[in-house]
Amino acid sequence: MELQVSREELNAGGSLPPFYEEDVLVLLPRDPYWLHAYWEISSATLQWLVEEWKREEWDSSVRQIRVYRHLWEKEGEIETFFDVELPPTAGNWYLEVSQPDYYYHVEFGWKKNDGKFYSLLSSNTVRTPRDRISSIIDENWTLPDWKFRRLYRRISLFNISSPELIREHPHFSRRKNQDLRNKMKGPAV
Repeated sequence: MELQVSREELNAGGSLPPFYEEDVLVLLPRDPYWLHAYWEISSATLQWLVEEWKREEWDSSVRQIRVYRHLWEKEGEIETFFDVELPPTAGNWYLEVSQPDYYYHVEFGWKKNDGKFYSLLSSNTVRTPRDRISSIIDENWTLPDWKFRRLYRRISLFNISSPELIREHPHFSRRKNQDLRNKMKGPAV
């Protein structure tokens, strides 16, 4: 049974809520040198923090994200970290990292006047991509010399790189048009 729904029916009604009242911190790799984190802290958790820390201490604390870089190829073993101070209203942040092809995770929390960082949320672990071509060469996928030369000749023949473009080249188009004309003439009588 197929359900038919019109575009108007899909667009009618409510929209997604701005918040879900969940405590969550998600980390995503954007490229080799940047990460993106987004978070939500429920109103119940914020209320508990304000009550627990006392109002003056809460007002003087600073929101931060702590970025952890793991040892290369050793997820879970922390090599170093740095802190990023956040504005009070931020719900997401782009984080610049210095090393590509590493594992990272972040923690969201507050730094009190005593200088200590108090973590509230911890993210998933991600790995940033490499910023260069892989140095691993797989012999199963290398071309024999004769195939490489044939492919290279085809590519460089008309300074193009696609068989579809070769078919569209005027030299080949004339040949195709001539073939079509010959077919239209029919068999010789």
